[in-house]
Amino acid sequence: MNKIVLIIVAMFFATFSFADEQTKQSFTDDMMFSVTVERGMESELQYGYFYATKPWTDKFSTTYSASFAIDSPTSEPMLDMYSQTLNLSYQLTDSLSVYMLNDINPHFERTETWVGSTYVW
Repeated sequence: MNKIVLIIVAMFFATFSFADEQTKQSFTDDMMFSVTVERGMESELQYGYFYATKPWTDKFSTTYSASFAIDSPTSEPMLDMYSQTLNLSYQLTDSLSVYMLNDINPHFERTETWVGSTYVW
């Protein structure tokens, strides 16, 4: 399972190009990236989150996320990655989608798989 997760993550961030006669497209051209940082006003704890979403078709997409503790008194490194997720999502209708979310520990080992649905109105 570790090898599969590592291959998926590597494939997710690898860039490949294919050339047809006139254009080149990058693997990351349609990817969406986001970074969030937050700080607790009373606790003074700081966290950061990184997300990368890749739409494969109009209905199917994958999202990788990593969560970091920033300069935490309980960890030695400045950035301590404490969780990762790999989410596969399929949109059934305009309002309904189903997903499978895999929790991955800092050693790239799957710890839990969640399945669910999201309804948007």
